[in-house]
Amino acid sequence: MPMDKERVGTFYDVVWTEYVPEYEASEKHWALFFSPAEVAGKAVLDAGCGTGIFSIIFARNGAASVTGIDISPGSLETATGLKEKFGLANARFERRDMLHLPYPDAAFDIVWAWGTVHHTIDPFGAMTELFRVLKPGGAILLAIYKKTKVTWIHEAIRRTLIRTPRWSWNVLARLMAFFLAPVVFFFKKREKSRKGEKLSELILDWYFVPIRHYYTPGEIRTFLEGKGFAVENYLAHSGRFDSSSNFIFKARKPA
Repeated sequence: MPMDKERVGTFYDVVWTEYVPEYEASEKHWALFFSPAEVAGKAVLDAGCGTGIFSIIFARNGAASVTGIDISPGSLETATGLKEKFGLANARFERRDMLHLPYPDAAFDIVWAWGTVHHTIDPFGAMTELFRVLKPGGAILLAIYKKTKVTWIHEAIRRTLIRTPRWSWNVLARLMAFFLAPVVFFFKKREKSRKGEKLSELILDWYFVPIRHYYTPGEIRTFLEGKGFAVENYLAHSGRFDSSSNFIFKARKPA
C-alpha cells in the first residue's frame, strides 16, 4: 500500500484534476483577508494549491511571485493550464510535500493554506514547516476542518466508505447524492456549494478522502499564539461557501 500522502495525491488526481472554482466568487472570498495593496510585490506560497485558483488570484492582484504546491500531478497540470490561460509569468506550480519543503527559512511574505493541512499525516508538523518558510512579519491563512459534536458520525461514515473498492466510489457518491438531494435542497445548502460542482463531487471530497483531521478553533488559536503569532482575523465559517465545516485564521508572524 502506498504511503498515506501518496494516497491523498492519487485521490485528488481522480477527484479534482479538472474542477476549478468560479473565479469571481473565489476572489470575493480572498478579499476578506487580503487586498492588492497588501499583496503587491510580495512572494506568496499557496500550500496545497489544488487546481490553482487562489494562486491565480494572488498573481493577478500584484504578487511578485506565487508558488503553488500540491502532491496531485493531475491538479498541478490543470493549474499550469490556468496560468497559461491568464498569461501569467509570476506564478509557478511544483509538486511538493508540505511536511518537507525545499525552500529556505523566511522565503515567503504570505502563506495561504486553504483546506490543506488537515489532509496531511501531521497537520501540526505541516503548520510548523509553513511557519518556517514565512518571513518575520509575514501573514499566514489557515482554513481547517472544524471538530463538532457530530464529527464522529462523519468520521465513522468516511472510514467505512474508504474501505470499499475504489471502482465503486463514484457509484456510491452518486447514490448518496440521490438520496441526500431532497434534504440538501430543503436546507438550501446548495446555495453554499461551489458553483459548477455536483453534490456527488462534494460527497466524494467529504467521505472518500484518505486522510482527514478535525480541530477546534481554540486548539489552532493556542498553537498559533504559542508560536508567537498574532491573530488578525478569524471566521467561524469559511467565507467563500459560508460552510460551518471550516473555520479560518489569518495570523501574523512576529517581526
